[in-house]
Amino acid sequence: MKRIISVIACVSAAVLALWCAPVAADRRAASIVVPILMYHHVGNWGPSRADWAPWVVLPEDFRAQMDWLVQHGYRTISFRELIECASRGVAPAGKPVIVSFDDGWAAQCGVVRDELMPRGMRATLFVYTGAVGPAPNGSGYVSWQELRELEAAGNEVQSHTVSHARLTDVLPAQLQVEMQESRRKIEAEMHHPVQALAYPFGLHDRAVMQAARAAGYECAVRADADVSVGEPLQFRMPRLRMGYGEGLQRFEECMLGSAVPALTNN
Repeated sequence: MKRIISVIACVSAAVLALWCAPVAADRRAASIVVPILMYHHVGNWGPSRADWAPWVVLPEDFRAQMDWLVQHGYRTISFRELIECASRGVAPAGKPVIVSFDDGWAAQCGVVRDELMPRGMRATLFVYTGAVGPAPNGSGYVSWQELRELEAAGNEVQSHTVSHARLTDVLPAQLQVEMQESRRKIEAEMHHPVQALAYPFGLHDRAVMQAARAAGYECAVRADADVSVGEPLQFRMPRLRMGYGEGLQRFEECMLGSAVPALTNN
């Protein structure tokens, strides 16, 4: 059976839709609803850098958001689990949500260890391989050693390209390198297939999406929840982003926008 993963929007949440090609007289269509949260920094320094404010979440707001997920019965899953469920045509158990972090900042390790794991939660870390060192070195970025420790504790590492380039601006040869070499490096260091890609800055067009597919990725995510333009849908999956000072009410509004059946069969 050939299965194709694609994404549609439901208010401001990510809705993963799976269509299964017909087998004999049996034809099914399923929709798996999975909000995908996107974070970069958790800290108090948003006002000091206005250009960074949209990418920084206050620690107290982040804790309140994670507590809200736990209190409302959400279960964090990985992209590996999501793709595996899609390949079998079933929805992930419970109320799934993906908590993702972009760039591979070293401070994200502490957030995952101190805030997510004590709550029984896990994260997806999208790293760009050019910034990752072999061991902690004070560069501000995570190391392969730390990433392996996080994966051993149930988290996952996926691709954010090699150099965090603006993919819509690079030449085709560099685009290929950004996609393929990042995937190859992570697989060599982490010893598992790399299936998901996060576009740097969320920038993508048809050529970028085609390159992601050709490089072997099974899905890719953007940096916002707008899915009004572009194909194929599975390579522009939307994410929910909270900015500096956007409190629990805004977070709850975004999450409640995804309150639709987790799996629909026709």
